[in-house]
Amino acid sequence: MKRLTVADVAMGMDLPELVFTVSATRLVAGALASRDYSPLHHDRRYVVDVAGQRDIFANTQFQAALFERYLNDWSGPMGRTVQMRFAMRVSVFAEDEVAIHGTVEDVLQDGPCGPCVKVTLNMTVDGRIVTTCDALYALPADEADNPWDRGGERWLQPA
Repeated sequence: MKRLTVADVAMGMDLPELVFTVSATRLVAGALASRDYSPLHHDRRYVVDVAGQRDIFANTQFQAALFERYLNDWSGPMGRTVQMRFAMRVSVFAEDEVAIHGTVEDVLQDGPCGPCVKVTLNMTVDGRIVTTCDALYALPADEADNPWDRGGERWLQPA
């Protein structure tokens, strides 16, 4: 199983692309799992006839989960999100093909949560950026380190 350490990462490194189709079933399941009962995320008739949108669309928690999955697929199970800020510019609709790309902006050997990386992510549909994300992501210092064991002064949230 893949398990990146901070030594495996360099500033400017491009992360592998993740491409998949967002199904209506996933959007509905994600909305219900996050207790977001807005009809915008599960009722196609309401969305089209009342809200004037083309289909149901992803909620905030769904998009956050996509970024988390992307980072975890890249790093392996020891990676841990410290902080994530994202801006949804355009809706992600059912049956959209989404691509997520990432770039390492900085490598911090001794960041606010121990070794970590700053990553910029873009989610696109048909080559158009729909959501941008800046993340601070903890990685193991070496094979013996586990960011999930960091706490207290070894896990300080950045301002």
